[in-house]
Amino acid sequence: MKSSIVGDKKPRLSAMSVISSFCSLILCSFIIAVTITNRDNIERLQMEQLILQKSFRINDVISRLLYRTNSLATMVIQAGGNVENFDIVAPTIANDPAILNVLIAPDGIVSNVYPLSDGNNTVLGLNFFNEGRGNREAIAAKETGTLVLGGPFRSLQDIDILVGRLPVFIDTPTENQKFWGLVSVTLRFPEALENADLGIFNNQGLAYELWRINPDTNERQVIENNLDRIRAHGRYIEKHVHIINADWYLKVWPSRMWYNNPENLALIIAGFLISLLVFFVTQNNNELKQMWVVLEEMARTDPLTGISNKRHFMEIALMNIERERRQKGECYIIFFDLDKFKDINDTYGHVAGDYVLVETASRIKSIIRPYDLFARYGGEEFLIYASLIDKKGIFEMSERLRLSICGKGFEHKDVSFSVSASFGIACIDEYNIEKAITYADKALYEAKENGRNKTVFWDKNGT
Repeated sequence: MKSSIVGDKKPRLSAMSVISSFCSLILCSFIIAVTITNRDNIERLQMEQLILQKSFRINDVISRLLYRTNSLATMVIQAGGNVENFDIVAPTIANDPAILNVLIAPDGIVSNVYPLSDGNNTVLGLNFFNEGRGNREAIAAKETGTLVLGGPFRSLQDIDILVGRLPVFIDTPTENQKFWGLVSVTLRFPEALENADLGIFNNQGLAYELWRINPDTNERQVIENNLDRIRAHGRYIEKHVHIINADWYLKVWPSRMWYNNPENLALIIAGFLISLLVFFVTQNNNELKQMWVVLEEMARTDPLTGISNKRHFMEIALMNIERERRQKGECYIIFFDLDKFKDINDTYGHVAGDYVLVETASRIKSIIRPYDLFARYGGEEFLIYASLIDKKGIFEMSERLRLSICGKGFEHKDVSFSVSASFGIACIDEYNIEKAITYADKALYEAKENGRNKTVFWDKNGT
């Protein structure tokens, strides 16, 4: 009978077990929430890193194509306004599939266009200073004296295009820097963006939109997107893309919400295993810190060569100069660039040009001292800051650097070619780095004028 009574008793829940279960649930819920938040932050940082890279790439791709107008302008200036060599020069400029045409417009009226096929002859006689799409940019180019990007807009050939308008000024017997007219490069759109590899957003399941404010209508204009293929979800990240004079914006969304992510669902199911959850939290926090390190590194370095960029160079150089000022030491700026670098790009392609820049940076880094500062100033131009050295020593160092470039050939895809560089040196007098860079640039120009592949030292009395 006693046994029967004991067997009929229902188990009682102790207060300790209830409290322990409740605390475990709270702890697991907290850890899961932190983990999912960190994962979401990591994904956003990866998105931010990708959008930053693509912003740089869009700017680089379009700028490289539009800066071909410089070659047209040089032709006009060297010929004193004569355009007889246009048919010779134009094919070498318009050798990219994204280029629809190149043209020249004395006094703003189109007189020559290449090629004449694909309906390009319809622009002959067009006055860029009349009313019309793309003409606002022509007026802005003349007023500012700089290259101006226009578009995308619909062309006379009924296709979408981007244009770069560059004003040309020449010296005449009666007037210096007289406005001659415009030169222009027209890009097919969206073909001009193909080398920007925006398809990577599709591959990673991200929705994106590239847009601008149309200067003609002051309305929002979508330039490119993939919203017809991938649905946008959640909070977006948007970055400003500055291309020459234009302001574009690149906007990116994740393709799904956190609760639709299978990894998060698996994490919730496994969340009650505390030891596993701790691992996820620790791992995600480490990944988060690493992503911050990567972003900080990107802000300090040139993405192509891996050396310092101009902004980081100036920050560190100013601190070093202050130390030299207190110790009354000498310090110098070496400013150099690669001779006829455009010919390398035109002859062997931009991939070969990028290889030359990377290889040049590697050779220079192997020679300079560990405490010298080395940075890419822009394009094919580089800067070096050196201290604890005298005038003779800095000249000898510059010569070693020059010989490291011209003394050994460059090989890319089984093609060998030679590269040289011109160097300008200036002492940082009065510890003013801006003046020193200006003087070093003048010395570099003198080296170019004297035949290139030389080192020139600037002093107070001139080079």
